[in-house]
Amino acid sequence: MASGELGVAQAGKIEHPGNVATWTATVLACAYILWIGGSLYYSTPIFTNMYNSMGVELNTPALFVIAAYRWLYPPIFAGAVVLVIAKQFFVRQKWFSLTITMGIAFAVGFIGNQIVMALYRPLFDLMEKLNK
Repeated sequence: MASGELGVAQAGKIEHPGNVATWTATVLACAYILWIGGSLYYSTPIFTNMYNSMGVELNTPALFVIAAYRWLYPPIFAGAVVLVIAKQFFVRQKWFSLTITMGIAFAVGFIGNQIVMALYRPLFDLMEKLNK
């Protein structure tokens, strides 16, 4: 009981109203992060097979992503989920907790977009060569 009252806390009364909002944001952010990580993890081999069948020469970012996705994606996306959940137990201020959650979600979205751009770049390069 963190309240200043003496006695038993009332049923149905939330002691820390910020907890509901921060936990809701945490669950939604974790679902978003896992969705991005899972979709990238399952789509990267499709790009690998497509580029191998087409005989496309890969640029350095695409080659790195394709070669390293099995060991690179889990620490990035699972690590972000662990950070968002761990933050719930160590950060007590509601606004700061929500700021960290949104910052991590935006960072993961940015990283995911950069990975997608690296995967699509060889395809765009091939289309440019074919249009000339």
